[in-house]
Amino acid sequence: AEIVEIIDHHKLGSLETMVPISFRNQPVGCTATILYEMYGEQKLEISPTIAGLLCAAIISDTLMFRSPTCTAMDKAAAEKLAEIAGVKCEELASEMFAAGSNLKNKSPEEIFYQDFKKFELNKSSFGVGQITSVNEDELTEIKKELLPYMEKALGSHGESMLFFMLTDIMEQSTELLFYGEGSEEMAVNAFKIEPKDGTIYLKGVVSRKKQLIPALMEAAQAGQNDYN
Repeated sequence: AEIVEIIDHHKLGSLETMVPISFRNQPVGCTATILYEMYGEQKLEISPTIAGLLCAAIISDTLMFRSPTCTAMDKAAAEKLAEIAGVKCEELASEMFAAGSNLKNKSPEEIFYQDFKKFELNKSSFGVGQITSVNEDELTEIKKELLPYMEKALGSHGESMLFFMLTDIMEQSTELLFYGEGSEEMAVNAFKIEPKDGTIYLKGVVSRKKQLIPALMEAAQAGQNDYN
């Protein structure tokens, strides 16, 4: 594909373009925060509908300002956008997270790949999925379904290890599931916590991008580079 412009808030990877392009990358919690800034820079009016969508994106990406990726810019943008949209951030967040974690009619495969990313590790790779919920009981039920599914899913996209984050938004914690040779050792080395009942409880960990992936990568680079 021909890339014409990039606006993003993720870390940089191995991206190549055919020609120079406009590239805007800022260390904020959500790309919608950057878009809000751009509206202001261009002196463009934001409609209530667009404001609501941008606000929802910031709330989702920052877990209602609880994620360590969240900045003061994100919170200020969300509050201003909520004002334009005629909503309240807290009420919108409650409705969004309740709807987003309603997974009763979804299969284990749909849940597992709902928010799944693949990461390269030397010549191998591992995948990390995540579900966020405000309902602890729901997360417990999801875990029962995902543990056997991960065994079936391993390698289907070329991964040698699989991880899954069951993130409780209210408790600001994650129960980390893992499967694949070397996955338990890698997780233990990353967080220095011993597994219990086949999972690792991570208090205060809610961000895959800023908390989980850097820790796993660091564990790999510390001499644990042969997980296959």
